[in-house]
Amino acid sequence: MDSLRRSNRQRFLVVILALFAIISALELGNIAASNGLGNGDFVAYWSASYLLREGRNPYDQTNMAEIERTQVHSNLDYTIAAWNPPTLFVFILPVTWLPFVAAKSVWLVMNVAILLLIALMLAYLYLPRRGGTVLAFCLFVVLFPQALLAILIGQVTFLVVLGVVSCMVLFRREQWFWAGFALILTSVKPHMAILAVPYFLLYAAYRRRWQVWLGLLCAGVFCILVLFLFRPAWITDIIGLVGIAPVNWATPTIGGFASSLRITEALRYVIVIFLPLAWFLSRPNTSVSVETSIALLTIITVPTTFFGWSYDQTILLIPIAQIFAWLGVPARNRMKLIVAGSILILQILTWAHRIAGSDDVYYVWIPLAWAALYGICFAAQRNAPPVAARVQTLAPSDVQAEST
Repeated sequence: MDSLRRSNRQRFLVVILALFAIISALELGNIAASNGLGNGDFVAYWSASYLLREGRNPYDQTNMAEIERTQVHSNLDYTIAAWNPPTLFVFILPVTWLPFVAAKSVWLVMNVAILLLIALMLAYLYLPRRGGTVLAFCLFVVLFPQALLAILIGQVTFLVVLGVVSCMVLFRREQWFWAGFALILTSVKPHMAILAVPYFLLYAAYRRRWQVWLGLLCAGVFCILVLFLFRPAWITDIIGLVGIAPVNWATPTIGGFASSLRITEALRYVIVIFLPLAWFLSRPNTSVSVETSIALLTIITVPTTFFGWSYDQTILLIPIAQIFAWLGVPARNRMKLIVAGSILILQILTWAHRIAGSDDVYYVWIPLAWAALYGICFAAQRNAPPVAARVQTLAPSDVQAEST
């Protein structure tokens, strides 16, 4: 009887995921037909990196307008700017030797590959030896609307997620130098990992794993050398951004939403009050694992950071992976059904909102909803049987220590 019920649940899951796949394909087809894959933010990233390759200022809007007109052949009546830190241009630099059309195709393939790699690494971290749950999570990832949008417009948000997730994997394998080296990827959008990176560095410092700091330093030096090689005046370019680069975007964060309603600008900086949490969780005597700490810090960061667009919400896949892991923790099947149903409902509502369309700032409900579900699961996990609960949140080395 139990096997029959499991089989029925699996069939139901397959049907639901198939429906999502069809909806995803139709929606992506409509958007691609009207805008074209990669003709969004990647235009700015490629153009700015192309300027760096030529030794010109990648932040100069006159230069950007020229490249987007002559090399990209953009038909937009405005210039798309790239206000990211210059390390991003170092990562995009290799594809600037390709024509834009070829470059955006390569970046599209890379983004898809990175997303799948992220899904597999998260499954390795949070869902060991759970075949059915791993499959469900991976299908959730590839159907997550925010991730699909990021692929569609050629975003670089996956680099940040890859940096954070890779660091966790390398921490688990005790490859400390390369863990620090991978953190340089978070520099392309530091506001997305403003709590995670200090946590990693403090965690390493408390345990005297200075190789992590050395790895990040070496990666930073490499990027700086590349920048000096192609554009010796790159520091002056950054200084010139003061007072020019926009910082008052109405994005789907608590601060951005409050700003759009003209309530206050102070909430843009609310994340600062959570910085001590990174220190608290990284202390040697903490009982919270790296995986749980990063999931918690991420679920806090997304709605409270200075700014962050809806496609940046892809980093929510980290705490979502732990929610999937906690599906097996509650002793009561009723709780499992509530969590699984909540995941399905949130996915449906996100797709409905994305298809209906609206100003980006109104997607602020998404990280808040996932934070609420995360809190419910965290509370349920604490009330679960002690051994089962602790095995889910401890790293392998900690589990072994507990068993001995």
